[in-house]
Amino acid sequence: MENRITDPKRVSSKQIREILSRGARPTIQFSRRGYSRRILKSINKLCAEYGDRLEVRFYGHEFDASVLRDLPEAQWLSTDCLLHIRNEDAIAAMPALRKLSFGTFHFDRPGFLAEIDLADLTRLVLSENKKKNLDLAPLRDCSALEELYVSGHRKNISAISRLPQLKKLSLGSITKRQALDFVNEIPRLEKLTIILGGRENIDEVAHVGLRELEVLRVRGISSLGDLSRFPVLRRLLVEDQIQLQQISVAGTSLEEVSIHNCKSLDDLQGLLDLDSLRVFRTSRTKLDLERYLNATWPESMESVALYSGSEKWNEQARALMEEKGYSAVARRY
Repeated sequence: MENRITDPKRVSSKQIREILSRGARPTIQFSRRGYSRRILKSINKLCAEYGDRLEVRFYGHEFDASVLRDLPEAQWLSTDCLLHIRNEDAIAAMPALRKLSFGTFHFDRPGFLAEIDLADLTRLVLSENKKKNLDLAPLRDCSALEELYVSGHRKNISAISRLPQLKKLSLGSITKRQALDFVNEIPRLEKLTIILGGRENIDEVAHVGLRELEVLRVRGISSLGDLSRFPVLRRLLVEDQIQLQQISVAGTSLEEVSIHNCKSLDDLQGLLDLDSLRVFRTSRTKLDLERYLNATWPESMESVALYSGSEKWNEQARALMEEKGYSAVARRY
């Protein structure tokens, strides 16, 4: 939150520079109406100065998008966590837009994406609305898109497979009736996040270039399958999968494995045989933590973080790992 400037009456270039100097992403955001043309025009000057490093966000109120006429230099716009929006056509009229987040619960205009010039977007977030009915077919025109986050919407979702520059894809609240094999055709995909929704497995996903896989809070997942089908996978994050009992990382090239709140998981195969493993973190599982506490880790290992339900045990484990030369905090992947 220190990176977010909320409901400001004035904002300076110095504030933005300070946030950027910390390696963070600055956001100027408005949670309620009442922003003046004067403040919007001053923000527009900052947008011209900082380009797509500066996010301008409107959320949490009934938003009249006509005010966007005072932000022609804005390259990163977020209109999300909204119940209602008016004059949304003003978004399509923004000439410099490169990053867009759009999420309005009471929004019923399925063809809206076709009215936006998508060709220059590098990042797009589409949050779900009440009917989850956005037509995704226009995404085929996103020739520069590198990051895409889609929640709930599935009409013509296979258009995503045609995105030539897409590297990061997050699919949220996708129903189990929706096949995911279109993901395999995305030519440059490196990171896939599957969050919420429900399905028994993700066996149909098998991408030769995928480096990061995240499976988070998906109802019904009982198996991740043979992960060696991702030959260059480097990072695996699994969270909140209560039916998952076993994971095999054998035959992979994983460097980072994080598993949390998988309360039935008692079998993790192949972990100690990973030659390139750097990071292992786990909490709230049935795994035998004593085994990993006393394990012989590969020479590549940097960080081991083991968490049980006992704070005393956790502190002892942290001290032992540090004594062995392993940090409890991993470097950013």
